[in-house]
Amino acid sequence: MAKGSQKKVPKTRAAPAFDKPAKHPHSREMPISSISWRFSRIDKGGPFSWSDLAEPADYKAVMERLHCFETMCAREIRESGSHDIDIVDLSKEARHRLQEIQQDDIDSLMSFRITGAKRVFCIREREVMRVLWYDPDHQVCPSLKKHT
Repeated sequence: MAKGSQKKVPKTRAAPAFDKPAKHPHSREMPISSISWRFSRIDKGGPFSWSDLAEPADYKAVMERLHCFETMCAREIRESGSHDIDIVDLSKEARHRLQEIQQDDIDSLMSFRITGAKRVFCIREREVMRVLWYDPDHQVCPSLKKHT
């Protein structure tokens, strides 16, 4: 090749952490392609207990919303208001509860926005979401924004 005729490789922006390959199964850098849910370890006690979701209509709405996430790509999930949250950014109460249930060896939780302030928190293991908490009042990781 003649001098100056080398092909230039275009610079690309770094992919968001959500889309990069992960090195650890609990890492927040694993892409989501087709997610599935595991409910075997939901928290049935504490401040973010699934036991608080007692109304059948509310339960049905949450399950239908989780079902919708199964067909979304990572970009759509992010755009829905769902994202990873580092453990250090959780409320003190949430971090304490993780210690109580011996789940404090993770780096982040995945927060799925159901509606308004309602969230479902999961421990992410590749494409499998181990459902952990139901947070109807956005208290696991309080936001200063209105209506979130």
